[in-house]
Amino acid sequence: MNSTRAWRVISVVVVLLSTTAVLVSARAQSVPETRLVPGSLVMGSRVVASAEPPVSRPSTTPCTVTLFQHEAFDDHGNGSSMAARSHPFQFVPPSGCTGKWGKVVLEANFSVPAGRQFDRTASIWLGGVNLYFGTTMEPEPNLAQHWHVERDLTDYSALFQKPQAGQIILNNWISPTTNQPIYVTASLLFYPREAGSTAPIVADRVYPLSSDPAGAQQALNTQNDILSRRFTFPRNVERAYLDVIAQSQAHDERWYTCVNKRYLAETRDYSLEAFEACDGGSFRGVEVLVDGKPAGLAPVYPWIFAGGIAPHLWLPTPGIQTVNFIPFRVDLTPFAGLLDNGKPHIVSVRVLGADHFFNVAANLLLYQDHHSAQLHGKLLQDTLSEAQPAGLTVQDTLHANHAGRIVGAIQTHMAQSYLIQGLLHTSRGNMITTVRCTEDFRNHQTFQRPGAKRYNETIDQDTTVSMTVHRKLNGRLQHSFVFTQQDPLSLAVRKTMITTGQDFTALVAVHQGHQITVRSTNPSGAAYHALLNESLDTRDRAYGKTIPPPLDRSSFNHEESGRETVNFKDSLGSCYQTEILSHEERLTAIHEGVGCPDHGNHLHSRSRPDHPWLMPLQP
Repeated sequence: MNSTRAWRVISVVVVLLSTTAVLVSARAQSVPETRLVPGSLVMGSRVVASAEPPVSRPSTTPCTVTLFQHEAFDDHGNGSSMAARSHPFQFVPPSGCTGKWGKVVLEANFSVPAGRQFDRTASIWLGGVNLYFGTTMEPEPNLAQHWHVERDLTDYSALFQKPQAGQIILNNWISPTTNQPIYVTASLLFYPREAGSTAPIVADRVYPLSSDPAGAQQALNTQNDILSRRFTFPRNVERAYLDVIAQSQAHDERWYTCVNKRYLAETRDYSLEAFEACDGGSFRGVEVLVDGKPAGLAPVYPWIFAGGIAPHLWLPTPGIQTVNFIPFRVDLTPFAGLLDNGKPHIVSVRVLGADHFFNVAANLLLYQDHHSAQLHGKLLQDTLSEAQPAGLTVQDTLHANHAGRIVGAIQTHMAQSYLIQGLLHTSRGNMITTVRCTEDFRNHQTFQRPGAKRYNETIDQDTTVSMTVHRKLNGRLQHSFVFTQQDPLSLAVRKTMITTGQDFTALVAVHQGHQITVRSTNPSGAAYHALLNESLDTRDRAYGKTIPPPLDRSSFNHEESGRETVNFKDSLGSCYQTEILSHEERLTAIHEGVGCPDHGNHLHSRSRPDHPWLMPLQP
């Protein structure tokens, strides 16, 4: 399988949420802010389908800037190459929508004709900043695929104030065995503010960590490899955040199935593709550093690409975020006093446990004190260990059973808590920011041999990140933010060997989840809370010498069935609940808005279901 791939499907069948959407008033007001979300799912369809919510939109008419139109990715050459020819474009801000925008949205439409092609990595960059990162779907011999993705980029508004160059990177190859191009159209939509609304607070500066001025993801092969960049910042930085994405590739693609090297020989035969059995252990994570000092941790989401494990698992519904990755946001505000000293500083990212390789992209967002040209401060406390990954343990019960076959379990656990606190003398007084974070990772692999030619393996994994951020001004609480993210994964494989080689049948079942809960308050005492809960279950029976990538060798009988449910609610009145079921790669049931007011999905124009911290309450 090709080692290169590409961020999260937001809506499907290319029915766009636009200004023609039906407006539903949540309460009497001059401008309706809560909008009905029109359905775009079709019973019986075999085209890519997802239950994930779209980006919410204001009621205003946007100005659209097309970045590229039906761009073809059809290079000929070495299909195993990790290099890709970038496609440049020029961006010019919209002349018809000036001032501070109410919202900025990226929309991209992908398509691939019927035929043979792998899943590929795609990324969009502007001025070196990453706007989109995801992977593509695979076509079938008799079925083309097309899908739609969108991202709320309002936080990045400062990036769009001037003309500049951008590029899209999509590592697709045409060859005698993979014969289809991939086409992409992408636009930025700039929404004027609604009448009577205030402008959203957005970053004053957006910096890419990319070493390429045009922007490109960085390959990190080991945990000693680092993506870093040296900056000299303005001297009035008040808050700082890093959005980071670490995409597993090649040997690390299915990192959650890997084992420590000492277990590799004993467990190799359990793998669906024994030649791809991997070592390096089953833990991966991201560490952020400022001037070489640990400054924060981020989890790695276990994305499964459209060709991963068994390709028919992901038709018509791809895995969670497979075609549209969502970054994890790390709060670097305690380091603001250090960043304001006028000296150069290095911000870095590395992947803990990386074992060839990860693609990494990161953007730094800075918020400035507009009433002071120069701030002073210092880091008060940082308990994040220099030795990473701290708290990692691996235990096993592997042994030979009565028939001499290796069975047992491998348990991997990583738990770490840290506190980072910084002081900043601002124009309003002394601000102390305290970030408390706990990350708990568990991966439990069980190996069973119910017969001479039968190999049963289960993987149960869960990553939970809990974070609390408090900011106090002159001793009084100004902002409180409580965040929890939980990412469960389970994989069950029952493999039966047919020959002494790699011929087998296998029943494969996967569960993915993604849950975020937030509670926050601002200086006026206003409170906001939100919940996003995504769950996907899919199973398939596969037959073959190896699971056949891509989908052209699909004459064997498969028995795909799947279910995806998504629930988003917040204190602005948004309610989005969608469930889709599939069988034999067709949508068989669609339930939208069940349990919501008026039995329909509604999103407030300020709600942010695709935001890494599910904002919108702004400090």
